[in-house]
Amino acid sequence: MTTDQKTVEEANRGHLLRSLDHGGLDGALASLDTYYTAGFVRHGDKGDYDRERLAEGLRRLYTGFPDLARLQFDIISQGDRVAYRWEATGTHLGEYLGVRPTYRAVTARGMVMCRFEDGLIAEEWASWNKVSLLHDLGIIPLGR
Repeated sequence: MTTDQKTVEEANRGHLLRSLDHGGLDGALASLDTYYTAGFVRHGDKGDYDRERLAEGLRRLYTGFPDLARLQFDIISQGDRVAYRWEATGTHLGEYLGVRPTYRAVTARGMVMCRFEDGLIAEEWASWNKVSLLHDLGIIPLGR
């Protein structure tokens, strides 16, 4: 690995961490303008979506869980990619996924791989365990 490549990988990793350190809905929405390309695409279980659709999802998420807190683990950089796993916790205080507030504490976990372009996040592949969240909300009973 060249020094230039290592520098780019370190810069992308730092950029990712700054993009995730937003402390609430307003910061999360501002992060989209600051750290993501105009043509950003997220690939998820429901298909592909752009920055605006990601913003809509963030609004729904913070409506449902206004105290949302998120941690990142195992951040790995290689070339123009940065991958990490995450854990989010919050209290279900507003409607989310069509479910009225349950006032239950929840934990969700997932993984994301980002592709950077000129120092901005251009593309993400995201996966998370929705079944576990629905169990925590009391919607899907699981024997665990």
